[in-house]
Amino acid sequence: MPEFLNQMDTPDLEAMGIHGWPYGYSDQVRFHELDPLNHVNNASYLSWFENIRIRYLQDYGLSSYGGRDDDPQIVVRQQSADYFAPMFRDERYVVTARTRLLKPSSLIMDYAVHSGGAVRATCSAVLVSLEQDGKARRPHKDVAVKRILARDGAEMA
Repeated sequence: MPEFLNQMDTPDLEAMGIHGWPYGYSDQVRFHELDPLNHVNNASYLSWFENIRIRYLQDYGLSSYGGRDDDPQIVVRQQSADYFAPMFRDERYVVTARTRLLKPSSLIMDYAVHSGGAVRATCSAVLVSLEQDGKARRPHKDVAVKRILARDGAEMA
């Protein structure tokens, strides 16, 4: 498995047997991510999904997350996760992300955590792009839309 926090694209992921995902990174479960039952706490999975979401949005050009006035505020409107099998301390995993549906100022992203040849958890999130005032919707940047369509094969609505 690749080193921790190593960004991976489609060929890297497919070489690991992870198909259908254009973007991911590898990591390892840390002690502070465990709950009293000694397996990964559900809140840790949500943090993993947030971490990859921010990296994805930066790398695809949707936002720099640098606090600039020309950046949109991209907010999570809705999120739903499913947990399939527990994970434990020091377990290595890959978290993946892709955009499934792209609208002019919103999108639906999917995420998954892969470990030991199985999907351990999945998540789907609706994201909305807003102006800096946090009220008016802002259309996605053209360059980002082109990247999402080319890399993820997202459906356009």
